[in-house]
Amino acid sequence: HGKYKIDDIYYAASNARSGSLYRFSCITVNGEMKFTFHPASPIISAQTNEEFSDVLLDILRVVSGSNEEIVSTTKPKSNNNNVSSSGNGDNNSLIPKNSLVLAAAAIGSIAVLSHAGSYAQFFSSLQEMKANVEDPADFSAALNFWIFFAVAHPILQPILWISDVLHGSPGPMIGDLVPLTFLLGNVVAITAIAYVAEIRNAVNVAALFAFFAYVGAGLDGQAGLGDFNLALDDSYR
Repeated sequence: HGKYKIDDIYYAASNARSGSLYRFSCITVNGEMKFTFHPASPIISAQTNEEFSDVLLDILRVVSGSNEEIVSTTKPKSNNNNVSSSGNGDNNSLIPKNSLVLAAAAIGSIAVLSHAGSYAQFFSSLQEMKANVEDPADFSAALNFWIFFAVAHPILQPILWISDVLHGSPGPMIGDLVPLTFLLGNVVAITAIAYVAEIRNAVNVAALFAFFAYVGAGLDGQAGLGDFNLALDDSYR
């Protein structure tokens, strides 16, 4: 660079267009890799950023076979006595750890296993269908359409249910559009899911099992023949 020599540089790309929560950039200067860690602040705290960067660089040291000291395991851990609102302070949580998740998984497993016979019949019919269709493209097209219908319906059902709850909620209307009770219920539910890790994890597990249970109900016709019938006709000849 002429009479100028670059000894070090801080390089970073903007988060404005990427939407990345935790981003870091790197560039090589004089044969050395330079890292700049710049996550979205204040969502990611400076302490979390420091801990993440130490662990990442230690991984690179191990992978590259470097003799440099491993930093992340030698630094004293900070003692934070505050209970995190996001559910990280499990020791002081009113909800026993993983209790809701295990309960959701147990109930969900029972619900899914109640349709085990229908799932077995479906896969058996699917294999027979594949064996009796000459063109694999025809089989793939039919299967893809089935998957589209099977996935779309469980996704739309909660939306329709929420719409029913919206129109059936009592209380005064806000802006002649939304009942106050519906709005308050959403605030409570969203707050609980956003700030309590146990509830958030349990909801995710319950949603996963509910999806497979709903598909199973469609396979055995329990969801209504005109509503969600996913059973296959296995008489392909």
